[in-house]
Amino acid sequence: MASKAVRRRTSVTELAARRRARRFHTSLAELVRRHDRALTQVRTAGEYDAVTASLRAGVLALVAGDAEALMRHSAAEPPTSRTARLLRRSASSLVLAACALAIPLLPGVDRATGAGVRILLLMTAALALTPAGSSA
Repeated sequence: MASKAVRRRTSVTELAARRRARRFHTSLAELVRRHDRALTQVRTAGEYDAVTASLRAGVLALVAGDAEALMRHSAAEPPTSRTARLLRRSASSLVLAACALAIPLLPGVDRATGAGVRILLLMTAALALTPAGSSA
């Protein structure tokens, strides 16, 4: 008895729908992140009212199924790319690693001190890469 291998075929329209959905969800996530940042940086009651009014309008648009109205105010700022977020997150670790490589080569730094500083800087660079969430 021969078994048939079932192959999953994806049509071009399905790929386009997935791409649109991924773009929409990425924009929605960026919109939520912006509101989160805005809420944490509120200084006055007016700023708080503006953020909550924007959130309320977004929730009402989401409930009504009006994706265009939901995303209307998010078009002002393009979402940040993965590369930019990765670079922003790892920049301090890269600087620390570069210093770890350069400090032992400086004149006047003996071998033992250079090795100790190198290890300390590399450990600090590794710790800087850990996420700041509660799971860390």
